Amino acid sequence: MSVALAIVGASVLGTWGIATIALIVSGIVLLVAPGDAETTSSGVAVGIFLLVAGLISGGLMQVVAMPLMGLDPPLPIKAKSIIPHEKMKEWARAGALRDFPDGIATEVRLRSLRVAIVRQGEELHAMNALCTHARLPLGSFPGAPIKPEPVRDGCVMCPFHGARFEVSNGKAVRQPFASEFNANHPFLGTLQSKLFFWNMGAEDIQTYPVRVENDEVLVGLPR
Repeated sequence: MSVALAIVGASVLGTWGIATIALIVSGIVLLVAPGDAETTSSGVAVGIFLLVAGLISGGLMQVVAMPLMGLDPPLPIKAKSIIPHEKMKEWARAGALRDFPDGIATEVRLRSLRVAIVRQGEELHAMNALCTHARLPLGSFPGAPIKPEPVRDGCVMCPFHGARFEVSNGKAVRQPFASEFNANHPFLGTLQSKLFFWNMGAEDIQTYPVRVENDEVLVGLPR
């Protein structure tokens, strides 16, 4: 993606996102405090309208506008699409071992696949770089203020909505918008959970076999 297109995309999504949040917040305010007794019914009706309009706007922004900007649509990835390791016969070079910092999911592009390499000391794991909840990158976006979370207890966490996955087998061990995540991330958690009311779960994530040869990291891919 060119720099110019990235700037345009960020501007469009940013403006649309702010407008969506304004609609939702306005709707919530009117529902909580609709006005005096004579205008309560109309205030509640307007609040419901604004809230619904905001939710629809947010859904359209994520499903329609994001793919036009070259971003993955925030749609779930089902565990039934997982390919077993025995079918991963094509080995691709992901980079030198020194290129992968310890304890952080680092994304690489291998053919058409987005793969996250997770290094823990001498152990290496490879998994789908996109969270199964909404296809957002486990390693975040380059230069974004939202930074990737360090691996803890053998699990990598999606920095956007808090889903956690075991790096060894890809099992989803915590769902997005968990109470702990929401408490620490009011915008990414509590508020966005309202936008994702239609998608609140994460399934197990695809993993890939990985090995090291001559300090080069190799990842097994499907034929």
